[in-house]
Amino acid sequence: MKRTAGLIASGLMLSVAGCGALDPARTRPSPSPPGALRQESVDRGRAFAETACSGCHAIDRTGTSPLAEAPPLRDVVARRSPDSLVRGFSEGLVTSHPTMPAYVFRASEIDDLMAWLDILNRAEPPPR
Repeated sequence: MKRTAGLIASGLMLSVAGCGALDPARTRPSPSPPGALRQESVDRGRAFAETACSGCHAIDRTGTSPLAEAPPLRDVVARRSPDSLVRGFSEGLVTSHPTMPAYVFRASEIDDLMAWLDILNRAEPPPR
């Protein structure tokens, strides 16, 4: 009887120990580090600016805008708060400039573009 009880106890201990190895939380790959996710957003934001904005605006820390009356994005970021930019992007970008097209942003585009604009607003050079 003692032997049977010992075998049962040993079997339960092994079962419990084995369950931890099958726990989905333990077998999932670890998530990307926050810096990697941030960099992906910055990269998407720059790519978006290249596609949607660079026809008229300078989108980097240096350079002139192709359209003289279009301010470089770095100047826009210097003049407006992040909250003001997000609000403007969320409501649909409309300006008093006749050559500026009205643009409606998706939420993910706003997040990514703001990540890129945040980089433009920092002292260190933007990543490449």
